[in-house]
Amino acid sequence: MRLRWWTAFLVMLLAGSAVDLWAGWALGHRDLTPAARVGVALLPLPANLVLIAMVVSRIRALDEFQKRVHFEAVVVAFLATGVAIFIYGYLRQAGAVVPLNAAGVWAFMCAAYAIGYAIAIRQYR
Repeated sequence: MRLRWWTAFLVMLLAGSAVDLWAGWALGHRDLTPAARVGVALLPLPANLVLIAMVVSRIRALDEFQKRVHFEAVVVAFLATGVAIFIYGYLRQAGAVVPLNAAGVWAFMCAAYAIGYAIAIRQYR
């Protein structure tokens, strides 16, 4: 069961990522009407919603301890990202940084989640 879920998740992740990359490329390199631009921008949404549903269903299947660890990691990632966005906004006003890149925010959130997970696991050793 576990391998089957991971396989399905990986396939959906790769397919969703391909659509994400294509949409970004198309929006930057194609001459599209405003309506087509909105359509292309929203094209990645279904695959990403499926990925969210898959992760949530997997989290719901965990035991209470594992849920608590993941919850603490998500809280750290959420709060760290919020603080980072505020600080980034101030740095942007100061002219010290370039415009924000969504991929950078996503990478920061993933790193913050990993740090939060490590903190939570260490706490329960």
